[in-house]
Amino acid sequence: MNNFSQKIISWYDANGRKNLPWQKEDPYKVWISEVMLQQTQVSTVIPYFNKFISCFPKIDDLAVASLDEILSIWSGLGYYTRAKNIHKTANILREDFDSKLPNNFEDLVALPGIGFSTAGAILSLGFKKPGVILDGNVKRVLLRMSGNKSPMNEYKTEKSLKEFAQILLPKANFKKYSQGLMDLGATICKPQNPDCEKCPIIIDCKANNKNIQNLIPLKSLRKKKKEKKIDWVLIKTENKVLLMRNKESGIWQNLWLLPNEDHFTSKNISKLNPIKSNFPSFKHQLSHKDLSISVKIYTIKNKDRLPIDRTSFHWVNISDSVNMGVPKPVKEILNKI
Repeated sequence: MNNFSQKIISWYDANGRKNLPWQKEDPYKVWISEVMLQQTQVSTVIPYFNKFISCFPKIDDLAVASLDEILSIWSGLGYYTRAKNIHKTANILREDFDSKLPNNFEDLVALPGIGFSTAGAILSLGFKKPGVILDGNVKRVLLRMSGNKSPMNEYKTEKSLKEFAQILLPKANFKKYSQGLMDLGATICKPQNPDCEKCPIIIDCKANNKNIQNLIPLKSLRKKKKEKKIDWVLIKTENKVLLMRNKESGIWQNLWLLPNEDHFTSKNISKLNPIKSNFPSFKHQLSHKDLSISVKIYTIKNKDRLPIDRTSFHWVNISDSVNMGVPKPVKEILNKI
């Protein structure tokens, strides 16, 4: 076991996080947590993870569930492709792997939504086998330790980090080592103002030696995010609201949305009673664009007077609507009413 890994393991034994709900010897829980933690903070993930596992305690439960059921639990967590890939993978595991996650890298990365780092997490945390995790926290630790000022989100940097991380792997205690590296990045080697004096590898850290830790990691400039305006209409009866299944490709595919006014003819709009909205326009940020959302609220006493395409539109009890597979901004609007 090399000196670096021994320091990480010893630090983890004394200081690491050991009470996270997915820290069980269960590859299934590791898989779900790692997918949820992609682009999402631990504090946000914990309640979603607990609810998800209570609804789908085993891979078989996940495989036989409908995509709608899964998306409803995922609603508000964002990046919905993750949930769709989980559903696809669960069905593959049930069909080809006896409802178990494989314990080798090649089979894992062949599954939908499981890449290099997620496979490494499942191997090291779930099976206690050698596996490289390269989440944002680990990348930051390794880049600072090596004094690497290459932009973190470039392909060549990712490639060199994979090779470097492979070299640093210990000969045993893979679970403690992997968890320790992630915890070190999350609690000590933070993005801004790292607490270097408490770091177990401070002597080895080139960034600290050169006092450039706040300059690493460097991110290459991203394109300016696009802006998009969305004008939704909320049509409701006394206890029901009209939702539309989104069949278009994109991040909200298969989710339930509020319709746009252009989904209806002017004649049908005239059958609705507009009410003064108490829901002001608001902004919603996505990773790749900023949304500016406005909502017009209409009521109708007899919903049957409004012709709808029942393959796409559905009247839903208002109280049930917030528990369906709806994106976060739609959930905010539904909660408001």
